Amino acid sequence: MLKANVVEASSGNGQFLQIAAVTVAISHDLSFNLLTQDPLYNDFFTTLGTEKSASLIQARLVHGRMPDVSRLHKLFDTRESWSIYSDPRGNWIRFQSILQPDPFWIARFDRQVNRVFVYCGSPLIGTREEKTDLANPICYPLDQLLLMYHLAYRAGILAHAAGIDLDGRGLIFPGCSGAGKSTLTRLFADCQMGNLLSDERVVLRLTGTGWQVFGTPWAGTAGVGSNGCAPLTGMFFLKHDNQNLLRRITAENAMERLLPILSIPWYDADVMMHIIASTKQLTSKVPAYEMSFKPDRSAIDFLVRFQKTLS
Repeated sequence: MLKANVVEASSGNGQFLQIAAVTVAISHDLSFNLLTQDPLYNDFFTTLGTEKSASLIQARLVHGRMPDVSRLHKLFDTRESWSIYSDPRGNWIRFQSILQPDPFWIARFDRQVNRVFVYCGSPLIGTREEKTDLANPICYPLDQLLLMYHLAYRAGILAHAAGIDLDGRGLIFPGCSGAGKSTLTRLFADCQMGNLLSDERVVLRLTGTGWQVFGTPWAGTAGVGSNGCAPLTGMFFLKHDNQNLLRRITAENAMERLLPILSIPWYDADVMMHIIASTKQLTSKVPAYEMSFKPDRSAIDFLVRFQKTLS
């Protein structure tokens, strides 16, 4: 079990968060210590700026009077934590606990998420050792929502899937909770094979060399999230069984299985169509399989042998 720790801002009033070759450049003029408490983000914060970035999001943190979004057009409301609104220039997201009268933050961003302003509410501010701290709002769920929009216009997809880099070949295992993603991830870890990218959510991006799978900090029950990537060579839809079997499925079948487990804002037609188009391109290029597996070491040995046949 990972223990919570605190990551303080680097020198100067800024941080760089890099996920799936997207850099979120976080800046502010606040007299607070900017803190990130989830240890899974440690591997994703960097001082390298945009050197290894394919695209950039400029994020500005501000503190003061919170904007009133009540008169904007509401697109969607989770009724538990966040709601999203639109105006002619872009979108707004309000994050608020049902137990807290004031919002944690309100974020405003342009349609393609090149810039975002995050208005930080009082629930993010605390005192530690006579210092005033600001809990970094650029974490889950805001970072995931921003990347969903940003990548939609850049041939990128967020998938509910485990991922691994196995000898330079990226394999993903899409599925809802209970499909076996964390089980298989733990088996790989126990066998000390491959570079585990995530047991819960990965990013899939079309690059100049083909489709790539990236790890994310949004881990599942196995707590796996690493800042790595690999060429995507196979998709495996898991099925618990008492034997290990693979069955190749068609691109159409793969798309039918994949769409329900992607992060898609169905309330936003333009973004939705971009993601569906990318998914169609993905499933036409990357082979997909239904994998029945026995939850023991034999499943890993079976996959290791098979992946050597993938290009």
